[in-house]
Formats: sequence, C-alpha cells, structure tokens
Amino acid sequence: MNDVPIKLSKFTGSIYRCTQVYANEILKQFGLTSGSYPYLLTLLSNDGINQNQISRELDIDKAMSAREIKKLIRFGYVEKEIDPEDARAYKLYLMEEGRSLIPEVLQAMNHWNNIITQGLNDQEKKELVRMLDIVLKEAKYYRCIQKSDA
Repeated sequence: MNDVPIKLSKFTGSIYRCTQVYANEILKQFGLTSGSYPYLLTLLSNDGINQNQISRELDIDKAMSAREIKKLIRFGYVEKEIDPEDARAYKLYLMEEGRSLIPEVLQAMNHWNNIITQGLNDQEKKELVRMLDIVLKEAKYYRCIQKSDA
C-alpha cells in the first residue's frame, strides 16, 4: 500500500497544529493569535483593502474575518473606514500600533521556521518550499472546482 498520501495529510496537519500552538503562545503577549497575525501581515502590503478582499486573500470565511478584524480594531492595531466607493463596505488600515508589532511577529515566526527546518540545508529548504507551493496550488485549484460544482 502506498502510504504517501496519508503521511502527507498527517504531516501537514501536524505541522499546522504545532505552528498554531507555538504562535498562540508567542503572540498572546500582544493579544494576537495564530489566526489574527496574518491580517496584520496582509495589511502591511495591502493597506486599504476591504474585509471581503482580506477574507479572499487569507482564504478565510467572512464571518471569521469579521471577528478577527473586530478584535484587531479593539486592540488599536487596525482601523476601518467606510469605503467612499461602496458605503456598505469598509476599508481596513494598519495603525501604527499594529505596524510596530510586525517586526516582532516576523522574528518570532522566522524563529519557528528555523526551528522546524534545522535538519535541512538551504537547498533542501528551498526545495521544500517549492514543492509545498505546488501542493498548495493544486489544493486551492481543486477546492475551487469543488465550490463551482456545488
């Protein structure tokens, strides 16, 4: 029996859960979680996008995004303004308080990535990223097909 598909699912799931535990522990000092810091990173390069756009960018449902954004606003990391082109939508902006956290968040997550890849050389790390990128693209493509068939 070919157990590669089972191992792939097991390994990616386990890495994801371990990463969440690490991120939650490290980020709790800022009031952030593994689910909230990606919003700050996304806004860093896409300041002024709306809630629907950030949900699509992060591949997270709108209700979950609304809860996380509300929390980030409460902490003073993000602000929202009514979109002048669509009064029903809000544009999101990274506030200075949120922007100042990003170097520490990136340092913590880079530290984690170094920990979990310490047994790999630089070439192996690049190859791992390349292969995972392919797997992710295929997963997203398949999920889009499934959504369109529903």
